[in-house]
Amino acid sequence: MDQISLDNRGLPPPEPMVRALRALEDLVDGQELVVFMDREPFILYRELQRRGFEWEFEEAGRVLTIRRAIGLD
Repeated sequence: MDQISLDNRGLPPPEPMVRALRALEDLVDGQELVVFMDREPFILYRELQRRGFEWEFEEAGRVLTIRRAIGLD
């Protein structure tokens, strides 16, 4: 799968969330956004769900992977 990376480490809130949402605007089908974080972005999850994205967060590396949710027809 094609990936776009975004390094959000060291940024003060709400900049990591703003940058991630902005990067998702350019995401095309089949791409993933891989975001390196300082902490788990709990507040971002509701907005991702509202916009039709799914995600996985790897706690050990603090990596958030976001992709468009695949709907069941």
